Amino acid sequence: MSHHHPRFVPPVDELDLWGVLIRTDYSDDARFARVLEDARRQVGSGPTDRAGLLIVADPRLAHVEPGRVADLVEVESFAFLADARSMADSTLLVVDLYEDSDTYLQTFRVAPEAVFTVEANLAIANLDFDDFASQVDDDGVYREAIDHGDVG
Repeated sequence: MSHHHPRFVPPVDELDLWGVLIRTDYSDDARFARVLEDARRQVGSGPTDRAGLLIVADPRLAHVEPGRVADLVEVESFAFLADARSMADSTLLVVDLYEDSDTYLQTFRVAPEAVFTVEANLAIANLDFDDFASQVDDDGVYREAIDHGDVG
């Protein structure tokens, strides 16, 4: 019998503005809540200066590798993953899901304070995946939060 994985479909009408956060580590619910709170923290003075993040959380997605996300979640641009490292340091893994991209299925990590910057710019294609991936620190984490006035 073949092992069939379900496809998870976030609400499409919301995806124009928000990124999708896929939870792949289910070891600590309280820690995940803190990771989510860190990622959604307001970064500017405006009420929308925070990451939206539609959450896809299903234990069947536990330990899913970034390369499998495209098969399991119907998102056509990018997604954030809350994985085991996220539970340790609150960084999120960003995976490029745009099939026509030169960086398809490539990843980089983003610090919580920069999640809004990445989400906002990738969602409107103001910057592309490599603009962020090429600016990571030595530990592979993108940290440069762009002031809201510079976005767009």
